[in-house]
Parts: sequence; structure tokens; C-alpha cells
Amino acid sequence: MKETISLFRTCIEMLRNPSRSFEELRSTPLSRAFAFLLALGAVTAFLTPLQVLLGFEDVNGLHAGGAAEYLAKDLSSMLGLNLFWRIPLIQVLYVVVAAISTGYLHAIFKLARGKASIEDTFRMICYGDAPGLLFGWVPYFATSSAVWAASLQLLLGPIVIYGLSWSKASFIFGLLIGLATIEVAMAA
Repeated sequence: MKETISLFRTCIEMLRNPSRSFEELRSTPLSRAFAFLLALGAVTAFLTPLQVLLGFEDVNGLHAGGAAEYLAKDLSSMLGLNLFWRIPLIQVLYVVVAAISTGYLHAIFKLARGKASIEDTFRMICYGDAPGLLFGWVPYFATSSAVWAASLQLLLGPIVIYGLSWSKASFIFGLLIGLATIEVAMAA
């Protein structure tokens, strides 16, 4: 229980002062970043199906805290699973999305001459997802929390963790957000 409270404090600090948090969290073990992802992800994983049951709009292109929630909805629909199967699906997909994101973002930031390890990238992805993990279930605010998380992971994180310039990080952020917007628009 003590560790869970510590993880939630880390989340609050990430929301309050992300630059300092990224600096301090570079030295944490990868297992703690993984625990952060799963503990905070449990909030959205449990509350997303609940808010749907309460009659709020289901996850869609304009209402999703992140890729895991979106993919869990699609998978549960394709497989004909009950709404509550999304809880474990979201948790599993958080891990899958974090692993894939770590790989391709590390490659992108290295191409931009960033100076960080792949482990640092994993920490940046996990801790930078704090807004989406904590607020990704909130009806009509989930998209804002996803954009907030993306700005931490794709803009501030690369500046603090990789040492990229503001202009390089902004270019990469704009490019990736633009591609994601096109993907969502084409899927609708």
C-alpha cells in the first residue's frame, strides 16, 4: 500500500512539475516505471467501463485517454467480449503500447541526435503518460488528457531527457501529432 501511495505522489509531482520530475525519475529503476504504468493505469482501466455503464459516451476517436483504451474497445467489440473484459485488456495494452512506443520513439529521437538510452525512453513514456493514466476515463476530458500526456512524452520529455532543442522537439511533436490526427480522421 505504501508503494502505491508513493506512485500516486509521483504522478501528482509529474502533473505539477514535469521538467523536474523527468530529471529526478531518470535514476529510478525500470521496474518502478513499469509499476507506475500499471498502478496508475488501473485507474483508467477500472473506471472506463464504469463510466460507459453510467451512460457516458464510449471511447471513440474524440474521446479516448490513449491508444490502450481505444484498442481495448475495438478488440472487445471484435471478439464479442463483455464490457468488463476491457479492464485486463487495457492493462495488457498499456504494456504493449509502451513497449512499441519506446522502440520507435527512441529511434526517432536518436535520429534527431538525442542523447539518452532506451531505458530513459521507457521511463519517459511511462511517467509522461500520467495525465492519460489518471484522467483517461473522464468523459469528454479524456482527449485533453491524451494531448497533455503526448505533450509530456513527445515535447517536454525529449527536451529534458534527450537534450533536444525546442525547435527539434517541436518539429517531431508536430509531425507525430499530425500523423495521429490523420489516422484518427481516416478511422472515423
